Amino acid sequence: MTEISVTSPRPPRTKPPRASANEIRVRILQVAEERFRRVGHLKTSMADIAAELDMSPANLYRFFPARQAISDAICHRAVKEIADIAFAIALMDMPAALKIERLLTAVHRYNRARFFNDRRMHDMIIAASRANTAILAVHLDRMEKLFEYIIRQGIEAGDVEAGDVERACPAQAARALNGSFAIFLDPALIEHCLRYDPDSDVTLRERLRIVLPALLPAVLTSTRPPSDPAPSDPPRRSPAHPAPPPR
Repeated sequence: MTEISVTSPRPPRTKPPRASANEIRVRILQVAEERFRRVGHLKTSMADIAAELDMSPANLYRFFPARQAISDAICHRAVKEIADIAFAIALMDMPAALKIERLLTAVHRYNRARFFNDRRMHDMIIAASRANTAILAVHLDRMEKLFEYIIRQGIEAGDVEAGDVERACPAQAARALNGSFAIFLDPALIEHCLRYDPDSDVTLRERLRIVLPALLPAVLTSTRPPSDPAPSDPPRRSPAHPAPPPR
């Protein structure tokens, strides 16, 4: 009797799901940022990035028209990390003067940590922001809006004397704060700040003692060092962005 071998049919092969255009862009930026940190942005070409992605340069150009576009996108993400820190502090429950001090201290320490601990990324941010000045203009505008939000919240909470601030207008007070402390807020100025002032934390506290009482007559204007300083190393990924304060 002849035996008949019965085999079960092979399941059809399934193709792995194709990555979306947004997922590919995210992956490109991750690989480019890692290479910028490893060898520097000046030593990285589009061909280098494509090779690390196992992608043809022509395909890479479909997503980013030039290396500068990649640098711009990474720079936007880097300054957004600063905005995430500032937003989180702006939403804390504490007097306005202390909140402003904590925000300025955290942002300054973050910029300083990136300068010392992640120098190649710092250099890329400076180069990208010089080529595209809108990046840091948007960053400083965010800071100004946060200051205005904090001042208005301080008026509502009774931390800030509304009458005096209203004569100057919270928006004007916020603009003055932004200008007075730009050297501590702008990552492009951190090298200048540290070169001429190695004790920049002390300078920041001294300036706060002079500027805050003048701009924000408050019930509590003491400027003591924050109890939870900013981390010494910048995070590699941006945390989830909290709900922005009303403008």
